[in-house]
Amino acid sequence: MLGKKMIRVFLLIIAGLLIVYSYGYYKKHTTVSLLNEKIKMGKYRDALASVQKLQESPINRVVSKLEKEDPVIAYNKGVVYALMENKKKASAEFRKAMETNDPLLKAPAIYNTANLIATDMDFSTAAMQYTEVLKIDPNDFQAKKKLRTDENRRTAV
Repeated sequence: MLGKKMIRVFLLIIAGLLIVYSYGYYKKHTTVSLLNEKIKMGKYRDALASVQKLQESPINRVVSKLEKEDPVIAYNKGVVYALMENKKKASAEFRKAMETNDPLLKAPAIYNTANLIATDMDFSTAAMQYTEVLKIDPNDFQAKKKLRTDENRRTAV
């Protein structure tokens, strides 16, 4: 009898944790969707505030104890910082996002880092980054185009 009660309590705890985790995932998904809309409308400060609010939410803090910073949040913060022309913070956030194993997130994070590097006229380092993107996604048209452009700039200098 005691064993059945313990199992029920354990299952209730697991169910509660799954609900909290699912709510956090839902909240992140809706915030990222709204974030994209705010970026399209040019509301960069509002977008940054939304990401920071999500990052500081109690559920995200609990989840972050279990795993390191969410690379999706880091990537989106990087995008907002890049649009606000804060290269240093954007680069730091993209580097956090690059630590993911998800190629769908890693390639754009590397690509955006390369773009930031290219704006500082360091075309050889940017070219190496674009090459990394092409290793992940050989069909990335934008990375191929940027790589060719940077190679032309390096040969012109």
